[in-house]
Amino acid sequence: MLISYAEIRDRIYELARQHDLRVDWAETTRSARLVLLHDRDQIVVGRASVPVRPVTARAVLELQRALEHLFGKEWLK
Repeated sequence: MLISYAEIRDRIYELARQHDLRVDWAETTRSARLVLLHDRDQIVVGRASVPVRPVTARAVLELQRALEHLFGKEWLK
């Protein structure tokens, strides 16, 4: 399981490129960033909170579940 913000961010960009999705960081707080994933028609097909600090196991699990419909069940492994 990926455990740092940088690893998670890089995985999101990698998978978004593979699935032809555009990544948009819509909001940032001290503890999390809201990511929106758009398809070719600019429709939001995925939305999730990406933990920045602290990156807890619970936050990572919620993130994984939020985007598994796009990237598959174990996309953060």
